[in-house]
Amino acid sequence: MDIDFKTAREFQLQFSGVEVDTIKTAAQVRNFFKTDYKKLLRMAGVHDSFIKSPVISDDPKSPTFGNKGEDKLVKRLYAQETLVCVSKAINVLSYESKRILIGVYADNKDAWDMCDLVGCERAQYQAKKRKAENEFADAFETCCCWWRDLHVYK
Repeated sequence: MDIDFKTAREFQLQFSGVEVDTIKTAAQVRNFFKTDYKKLLRMAGVHDSFIKSPVISDDPKSPTFGNKGEDKLVKRLYAQETLVCVSKAINVLSYESKRILIGVYADNKDAWDMCDLVGCERAQYQAKKRKAENEFADAFETCCCWWRDLHVYK
């Protein structure tokens, strides 16, 4: 790979002086999983436990004709590919963060169940969940180039 040093320098500068609002970023990630993720699942035609074991068939469910059919197929493919990116992003997180996000957003566990699962008090759990959501925003930003950045900057 040839490195463009100007682009590399711009990338490096992102790490100095730019502050992420971790509370608002976590809220963005929560919103993504509560609304966008559920819509993506429906569009892709997959079950809500997708992030635990991603399996997508590229076979269309029915024949498509004309532009409307093609548009629907393209939407379905983008939804499927976005879900693959979600899965990839989750899989690069720390074990604890991965466990929290899957527990909350795939298994629909409540805060008390998650406290038991992670082995901590509720206040500690909230901090751990916020950390997991921010880790997801970091990973998802580079996994899914066509999706908006989930970070909120100060």
